[in-house]
Amino acid sequence: MSRLDKLNFRRTDDSVVEAKLYNEAYRNISQSDSVKYVIGAMQPIDPEYTKNTYKQAERVRSQLENRLTDDCEFQYQGSVTNDTHIKAKSDIDLLVIIGKFFTLENPQVPKSPYKGDPLRDLLNLRKESEDALENAFPQANIDKKGSKSISIEGGSLTRKVDVVPSNWYNTNKYAETNNEIFRGVQILDKSVPTRLANTPFLHNAWIDYKDGNTGGGMRKACRLMKSLKYDSENIDLSSYDMVSIAFNMSDASLSYHKGYELLILSSCLEYCRQLQSSAALRESIEVPDGHRKVFCDGHATLAGLNQLTDELEQLANDMLRENQRSFRRLAEARVEY
Repeated sequence: MSRLDKLNFRRTDDSVVEAKLYNEAYRNISQSDSVKYVIGAMQPIDPEYTKNTYKQAERVRSQLENRLTDDCEFQYQGSVTNDTHIKAKSDIDLLVIIGKFFTLENPQVPKSPYKGDPLRDLLNLRKESEDALENAFPQANIDKKGSKSISIEGGSLTRKVDVVPSNWYNTNKYAETNNEIFRGVQILDKSVPTRLANTPFLHNAWIDYKDGNTGGGMRKACRLMKSLKYDSENIDLSSYDMVSIAFNMSDASLSYHKGYELLILSSCLEYCRQLQSSAALRESIEVPDGHRKVFCDGHATLAGLNQLTDELEQLANDMLRENQRSFRRLAEARVEY
């Protein structure tokens, strides 16, 4: 199956009428398939498909809300929430946030320290959530082996939902500003067990800020690189780290008007080459919320970067080879759609 065929396949959803499926503008581009792929890969998933993803997640949320003994809050995280998802039938993370306690970042001191066992409480929440899902969705496939989430799909559900037991983590910045984007969560990792801090709302806020500064180019670069990972099956980098690579690109290199977006491919390729050639640059860049480096133990590697760069280069070469009569360099590339 070609890149373009894979792109077309994952951007469709059987629950939406066929006439709507083929209405995306990139399909009507008169230039080669590689141009259609680049432009198509950069586009957001149709909002109707995303709406259906949230609708399925809300069904799971409603059942948990009615069946869990403890009061919990619910939030979403992941690529669907920041509009960098690349599949019509995207998975979505549902955070189940325990109401019994919250954690304070040092040096904050609680006014009334919690006397329970947070880890034990989250492990109990995890087990109760598993039981609730099995009872509420007897025909669905429920995967309980994940250390950080319970995955549910199939049966009457048309999307995969990852249920993530967690607690609120009130950062110092949240205490200072009372702005919800700075509020974090601690996710249960049952394999240790331990709790892992995360700031998904700050991550999304930075993506939104960068995308606004680049006229939508930030998200286009994210979707393009994530599409290559998905379609090549040969890039050992997480989607999160590829989004982080795009986030560290200069605003100017991502800011192109409609019809000039092929230059974003050129910018991604050039930045990845810079990362390849400079260990100092690789070691300096951070993920959007700043909680870690992009290239560090257990995360992005030079080998994975090399694979991404190779795929970007191959795509760029294919596009130039197929469009010699239209342009000889990516800097000259234009497309109408």
